[in-house]
Amino acid sequence: MARLAIGVAVIAILSACQNLPVTKVVESESVIAEPEWENSTFKYTPVEKPSSLFSLSLEQQQKFLSYYYAPENQDIAPNFRLADYLNKLLEHFDYAGDTLTASEALSKQSGNCLTLAVLTTALAKLVSLEVYYQQIHTPPLYRRVNGVLTTSTHVRSIVLEPQHEKQDGVIFFRSRAVIDYFPSASNALGEYIGEEAFISMYYQNMAANVMGNKSGDLAYSYLSEAMNLDNKNPETINTLAVLYRKHGLHEQARNLYEFVIDNENKSVHTLTNYAVLLDSVGDKKALSRLGELYLRADDSNPYRWYDLGNVALKKGDYERATVFYRRAVEEGPYLAEGYLGLSKAYYFRDNIERALVMMKKAVSLSYQSNRGLYAAKLEALQRINE
Repeated sequence: MARLAIGVAVIAILSACQNLPVTKVVESESVIAEPEWENSTFKYTPVEKPSSLFSLSLEQQQKFLSYYYAPENQDIAPNFRLADYLNKLLEHFDYAGDTLTASEALSKQSGNCLTLAVLTTALAKLVSLEVYYQQIHTPPLYRRVNGVLTTSTHVRSIVLEPQHEKQDGVIFFRSRAVIDYFPSASNALGEYIGEEAFISMYYQNMAANVMGNKSGDLAYSYLSEAMNLDNKNPETINTLAVLYRKHGLHEQARNLYEFVIDNENKSVHTLTNYAVLLDSVGDKKALSRLGELYLRADDSNPYRWYDLGNVALKKGDYERATVFYRRAVEEGPYLAEGYLGLSKAYYFRDNIERALVMMKKAVSLSYQSNRGLYAAKLEALQRINE
């Protein structure tokens, strides 16, 4: 595992005569039916409770509190003080794929972005600082095992400066420290979520990690905790449906996927795994209907469209691959991969000139590490076109 340093973005925000938008988490006012997700096939196994995620040893607490309350640090705003501590402490943190508790993260000096948010929350709770969470759209870490597509969840935490009391009618604005792995201006910011939804992501990740468990009891137990906290999250429902499919509970899995579709939450990730289920049971009519939903799905993550394009290309469906790659370019015009996909699709459709145009664009947007490979593909196309 490559060793990566954590980037902690600290951003001071001043807002004119109003609270920061992050200080309120907007709940949806639309009423959505409760999904029927519980299943007696699995035996519930006790797993870590939410409070234990943020528990730190006395030694870990003391190290942070000594820094936080040190006289020489008192001129630094409390939320920035916390961010500075993380930045110093985790300078050589390993960006491993594991989702860990706060105590485990400090002990192992590793963990993914969700782990960083858990650790940030644990420290903030020690000194009564407010934390909010925001989902981020970045290139996901893909893994496909036995036809099941899984991705990691990316979330960043935002630590607010303590609320000041009004003095003589003057409102003191609150700064915020944004804690994130390698923050980038190209990242697309998603919605703010509350602590319960954030904790449910932890359980969802843990369930995905143990999905290979033969009995499925542990995965189901983690997903039960996630659903009890946030039973409308399409990614959690998707993971639960995958578990059901793997254990032959096709009808139950299908009901969960249909719940997501009926409630207008058509995640491409969810649709992909639903397609795997329909294909396995031979329901070609429903599979055809699902194909149309792909094109209308509201998903701003370009990498999911790119992945679908690759699947279509591999199957020889070059027209559909072209549609998916175009969506990838629409959602992420700054990424080389979408143009590379379009170049391949046009090549197989015998449109060499368009393939060349797309490949040139891909080369111009490619990273230095793979620019040579992209350039070689362009040169091969140019030779074919001579």
